[in-house]
Amino acid sequence: MMMQLERWSLLIVRESMLRGITRFSDFRLSLGVAPDLLAARLDDLVSAGVLEVSDTSDYILTAKGWDLEPTISALSSWSERWPTAPLPGSAPQRPATIPAAGAQGIPTPAPALAPAPLDPAIDALIVDAAPTDPTDPAAPVVIEISLLGSFRLRVGGESVGPLSVGSQRLLVFLALNDRAVGRAAMAGRMWPEASDERAGISLRSALSRLDTATREAILTASAGLSLAETVIVDLRSAQALAYRLLSPSDSLRNADLTPASITALSSELLPDWYDDWVVAEAEDWRQLRMNALEALADQLIETGRLADAAGAARAAMKVEPLRESAHATLIRVHMAEGNQSEALRVYERYRALLELALGLEPTARLSGLVEHLSKR
Repeated sequence: MMMQLERWSLLIVRESMLRGITRFSDFRLSLGVAPDLLAARLDDLVSAGVLEVSDTSDYILTAKGWDLEPTISALSSWSERWPTAPLPGSAPQRPATIPAAGAQGIPTPAPALAPAPLDPAIDALIVDAAPTDPTDPAAPVVIEISLLGSFRLRVGGESVGPLSVGSQRLLVFLALNDRAVGRAAMAGRMWPEASDERAGISLRSALSRLDTATREAILTASAGLSLAETVIVDLRSAQALAYRLLSPSDSLRNADLTPASITALSSELLPDWYDDWVVAEAEDWRQLRMNALEALADQLIETGRLADAAGAARAAMKVEPLRESAHATLIRVHMAEGNQSEALRVYERYRALLELALGLEPTARLSGLVEHLSKR
């Protein structure tokens, strides 16, 4: 198990260092690795301080990660001295040049290159982890659908658009449903004011307007239409994150407790869409992410990362300014920091807001958090 971890970790670091890869989907495309295995290895590297997760959910090499440059370079030199036959189906490749050091001594990331076979040196160490060659015409094209903030579609790492309104609605509908939906039921929900015949025509038109690569994301079966399992939907990833936070166990990952998680949970679901079936899902997501943000703040408090915990609590407050539990979480953060005045200020602001909006007073539970402060 340890050897397997070292092999995949080495591959990931190599791809990041020599090809400038930072996105989860690009690692999948380049390495041909199963999503769960890739996520676990990336988490291990983040936990070890080799990678860090940016606010845009990119995996960036740290200074500690760049210290592996001699290892990668030594492997390339070794392969030149002791040539090794490449794995079946792969072509030999000249070792890539290590990026030059930047102004602070940290190598400048190389621009992303087109996916290519691995060096023989790496292949020799990873004989049981041969990646799928993405240049193979039979290799699947990675398709990503974004529903958080706004609709976006990426195919093979490239943005696609503009799509017709009907095609957008089709992909959004399927992305919001994790199981096959019958054509008639789907058409009726998407075009509720149209006749059954007209709704069916609209559905067929939306399907016909998709290009070939995007159409491959949709599975057609007797049960109806659905997205292929390989399609990446940001909402589904964010929902999985929320459920892990709300049911902390061994499934909780180190990368879950990062500012990137706060950003993901702070994003609204298609805020400018007003279809009934979108609005209902948006409300479900709003409730889920509020609870998850508070749970994230609690986890960060336990680990002593109070600045991030405060950010998660404030994000929950922005989702619903009148939500008492979010204010209680922020008060607990300030108390853990020893900032009693800040804790009292949060309470007084909330009390004034609640009185103005609803004519109510905070509950005894919230008041009890600062009761000992106000009596002094």
